[in-house]
Amino acid sequence: MTRTPARTTLSLFGMAALVAGVVGGSLLACSSDGSRAPFVGAGADAAADPEDARPAPTTTATPVTPSKTTSDAGSTAPDDDCERAAPSRECGVVPQCGCAPTHTCDVVDAQGTVRCITAGNAPMGHPCTATAGCALGLTCIFGTCHAFCDDPSAVCTAPGAGACAQVNGSGGAPIPNLAICRVACALHDPSSCGGVTNAGIGVCYVDDQNSTDCQEGGTRAEGQSCSPTDACGPGLVCTTTSGVSTCKRWCRVGQNDCGAGRTCMGFSSEVNVGGVVYGACP
Repeated sequence: MTRTPARTTLSLFGMAALVAGVVGGSLLACSSDGSRAPFVGAGADAAADPEDARPAPTTTATPVTPSKTTSDAGSTAPDDDCERAAPSRECGVVPQCGCAPTHTCDVVDAQGTVRCITAGNAPMGHPCTATAGCALGLTCIFGTCHAFCDDPSAVCTAPGAGACAQVNGSGGAPIPNLAICRVACALHDPSSCGGVTNAGIGVCYVDDQNSTDCQEGGTRAEGQSCSPTDACGPGLVCTTTSGVSTCKRWCRVGQNDCGAGRTCMGFSSEVNVGGVVYGACP
């Protein structure tokens, strides 16, 4: 039994012809669909993905630059303690600074332009349609909320985060200021990436180096067929046996995740996440 791999490129709505590739291996699991739904930059044309008929989300960049009062004449000046990111230098991404307390400093185009965006409530890993839906300091990318990071060679220290990954543009060049923390989600837990919400469907994926992340998933249920355009839902993996691809439930080998009388079966290429071997329920 094998898993159906995902495409290695992930298209970003709102950045015309922009394709994001996350360093560290192609995503594998429930879906072969590479389309995702992240943020839309201010003034950018919405680029619809041919495999996703939904309209591109819209995020309005709201510049809100706090200031501090100087000791003479009561004049104001930008907060010099904030390391604002080029080229726009409106605010700082890592650490977050330069915006009002209710705003997130977000990257809004392929040039790495940063803007202050009103924050929402969705936690890291949960579905989103725009950064305005994510909690303070998070960006909406690949259909789920992610934290920023600045060292793609390191592991993020935020609770629940995995490795730091650089996001690249369509030509393969890194997008300035845009590195994100993968989410250390649980493959067998349908709610690990938020599940099904009004903002979309969050699914835990695993790549070919056994690193997990939350991304936008599909609607196919357990036992239904799956394909690059018909992705499985939360807690499910697209498996292929004798040329037939079916959504099956993720499970932990050796544990009773499948219920009485059913044994979790491992894959021909072992999936080992943090010492836990994963398979699929029969």
